Amino acid sequence: MTSFQPSWQHQVRVDQDHSTVLLSGEIDMNGAGQLLDLLDRTIQTTRRVDVDMAAVQFIDSTGINALITARRAAAAAGGQLVVTNPSRNAHRVLGITGILEVLSPPGT
Repeated sequence: MTSFQPSWQHQVRVDQDHSTVLLSGEIDMNGAGQLLDLLDRTIQTTRRVDVDMAAVQFIDSTGINALITARRAAAAAGGQLVVTNPSRNAHRVLGITGILEVLSPPGT
C-alpha cells in the first residue's frame, strides 16, 4: 500500500480557552485523513478550535469533508470548530460549496 505525504503544513497554538490550527499549503486527498486526525486530537484538548486558513492555497472536497467531520465531532463533544481567515482560494471554494457559512464563526 502506498502512503501519501500531505501537501500541507500546520502549527497549533493553544491558549487558555481555545486552540488555533494554522494551516498552509494544499489540502487534498493525500492529506485529508491526516488533517482529520490533527483536528480530532486538537478537539480533545480544548473546547474551541479555530482553523486559520490564511495560507491555504488549495482545498478539495476531501479536505472540506475533513473540516465538516471535525466540526461535527467538536459539536458532539460540546465544543466548537470554526474556519477563520480563509485565503482567497479557500474562501472561493468554501463559498461555492455552501460550506463557508457553516464553518464560519457565529455572527460573521
